[in-house]
Amino acid sequence: MSSAPRPLPVVVGVDESASARDALHWAAELAAAIGAPLVLLHAQLHGSADLASAPLPPYIRELVADAERCGVARASVEIVHGNTVDLLHTRARHARLLVVGSYGDGAWSGTLVGHIALGLAGRVGCPVAVVRGTSPGVPPARGGPVVAALEDLGTGPGVLDTALLLARASGASVLVVHCAPGPTSSGTSSADDDAARRLVDRGVQWITDQAPEVAVAGEVVEDGAGQGLVDLATAARVIVVGHHLQPVSTRSTMRRLVEFAPCPIVAVPAQPAVHAAVDSDRAPADVASAPPTR
Repeated sequence: MSSAPRPLPVVVGVDESASARDALHWAAELAAAIGAPLVLLHAQLHGSADLASAPLPPYIRELVADAERCGVARASVEIVHGNTVDLLHTRARHARLLVVGSYGDGAWSGTLVGHIALGLAGRVGCPVAVVRGTSPGVPPARGGPVVAALEDLGTGPGVLDTALLLARASGASVLVVHCAPGPTSSGTSSADDDAARRLVDRGVQWITDQAPEVAVAGEVVEDGAGQGLVDLATAARVIVVGHHLQPVSTRSTMRRLVEFAPCPIVAVPAQPAVHAAVDSDRAPADVASAPPTR
């Protein structure tokens, strides 16, 4: 009899910053809720070449203890030489979810994100959570819905699947959203309106079919994709948004959220991939029918 496959770990990048501690707590609570191992990964550019035999820094021992207090059954530490972005990118190949803090060195004026988060979100093959509150030193909100931002057929199934995972883990409701372009001089066609509403309704129905116990609602936001979702972020627990694995445009919805939304953002790659349990028989049938928003 073959044994069940080992669950993929939640991997969180850690350092001594308060932002990394917030990311660790968020990742640990999720890992405990879904029964996944937790890996704390710290990249070290300088120092002892024999990292395996070196004692763990006190702050990492404290983070491991925090993870165990969150209920994580299996927490491990990896301290390796190298560039943080490159190492997390490589580790993401065998992760259920990659979690990083938001604030830190490299954040540009007016944004809420540093270079590590920007270097990972939208560029790796597993979901990436960028964890933050409304400002530095403020932990992420523990209330509000999980917002599933639907855009197209490639990203929709993974967004819904990840949103449902997070909602079940936290006991939150789900808000399925499609952001339509704002009004133009020619107006919005009724066909576009119907397609956007049908997209949202299909997403709501999928959540209901998979998890009748999870409260779910739907909304079409007619306010340009990026800003409409940033506005929703003020009352959201987390926003889940899809992306395609390609160079990320500075005008993309996902990048705008990662840079400016005042809540955790989870960027989910287009499917198929091992990280989404939504297959063609279970996915919303009309996810591609809404007009493009970027």
